[in-house]
Amino acid sequence: MTFADEFREKYRLALRAARANDCEATLAGLKDLYELFAAQYALNNGDSIVVKAKLSYWQDVFGGYIQLIRTNGLQDRRVQKFFGLIDDSDVPSLGDFLSGKGANALPPQATETTPPCDVDIAGIVDEDLTEQPSNPPQAKQNEPILNSEGQSPIGLTPPSIEQLPQRPVAVKEDVAPAFDHPSAEKVATPAYAPDSLEHFIGQQHIVKVLLKEIAIAKAEGKRHLDNILLLGNPGLGKTTLMRLIAAQLGVRFEWMDCSQYRNSRQSMKALQNFLVRIARESEPVVIGFDEIHCLPDELQESLLTLLESRVYVSPPDINGNVKRIPIEEFTFIAATTDDDKVKNTIKDRCLRLKFQLVDYTTDELAQIYRTKIFAKGLTITEEAIQICIPRSRGSIRYVNSFVDGMERELYDTNGNKLSTHIDRETALRFFDERGIDEMGLENKDREILNTLYEAATPMGAETLSARVGLDPKKYLSEYEPYLIRIGFVDVSGRGRSLTEKAKEYLKEE
Repeated sequence: MTFADEFREKYRLALRAARANDCEATLAGLKDLYELFAAQYALNNGDSIVVKAKLSYWQDVFGGYIQLIRTNGLQDRRVQKFFGLIDDSDVPSLGDFLSGKGANALPPQATETTPPCDVDIAGIVDEDLTEQPSNPPQAKQNEPILNSEGQSPIGLTPPSIEQLPQRPVAVKEDVAPAFDHPSAEKVATPAYAPDSLEHFIGQQHIVKVLLKEIAIAKAEGKRHLDNILLLGNPGLGKTTLMRLIAAQLGVRFEWMDCSQYRNSRQSMKALQNFLVRIARESEPVVIGFDEIHCLPDELQESLLTLLESRVYVSPPDINGNVKRIPIEEFTFIAATTDDDKVKNTIKDRCLRLKFQLVDYTTDELAQIYRTKIFAKGLTITEEAIQICIPRSRGSIRYVNSFVDGMERELYDTNGNKLSTHIDRETALRFFDERGIDEMGLENKDREILNTLYEAATPMGAETLSARVGLDPKKYLSEYEPYLIRIGFVDVSGRGRSLTEKAKEYLKEE
């Protein structure tokens, strides 16, 4: 594999992570790219000073975007344009850097202080990542990646990828499929994550309606849809659908995870800051509220003025003051795993586009596994897929986790990739090492079942969660729905109890 091929593969992984709104994986991908150029720079292979300068320039580019994400997260417009997620002529794209148009437009150091993504950045990006390799040409040693004007300290026209030095890499040639160009506008298909509603596998009762609604909106010259409510268990693709609706409409996507706010004051401040930031942009947008049922009732009620008159009016603060935030054109999308806790006033305003997501069928899961495996440049046997499917809980979240985990089974302890093929033995080894059985039950699931078995009487959710060391919200959203769905746990007014089916399962363990 040549240097250019390795660049393309690493960039593709970073791009997929950005499109999946995975801040941690995007940072890791950009760090890999930075280190790829740093390693080439460090080689004593006779590269000219011009080539060395070009390599250093590309470290500037990727290092600059690492710093932007560290400070502002993936919602920064410069980051989104870099990965081709939005269309903004005022912000440079990767294509601009490749063509030389972005040579003097590297992103400036961000000034916001609160990262919008919950990531331990110190564990992802080393502190010395913001320094140049030793003795870079035309720059002082350890000069920062960006100067005070936000420009490259080297200031050279960036190289095209074909102009970069070619070197062999100790990776098998068939690890990844061909990738035509590292441009954000062109991605290998099939992609690891769907890049359009047409490529979304499953949930077709929702996708077909959304495609029609978007076509009608565009025909009418609109860039928004009516209010949308997505209901369903965790891991079915609610957030992905939000992102794809925004992409299909050609507008930006803003997203708020409501589950992280535990009290009214904290929630009110977070909600106001979120909406103020959106209003400041003054352009069409999709506003996604994930787990909206976690917002306190008064804040759910406060959203009604936004939905009815496109002006958010906050609840009174301690001084009796209210905040008015107008947002002109937007699509409101709320997602929840517990619609009983969503205010009826919210539901009433989403009646026309209210959707219930369903578990993925065996055939859909098989297709998703094949797509994701192929997108990683791997192959898999049908027998291995059939081992994975019953353990996937009908959820894309588990599919993603299993695909990534099985890929790592192909490496040895020294980090060398031994194969690109996942067979029956690879899949079984992966699940056995993690204690995941044929029903998809993990160690924590079995701990919950054993706790209920030993109690012999029904238990409340909070008591049960405390016994097994889980936050009640986590238990109720991630564990209990599946245990109920497979007929292992009954819920009544007295609490949670085991079914006879669960007791038989435990006897066989």
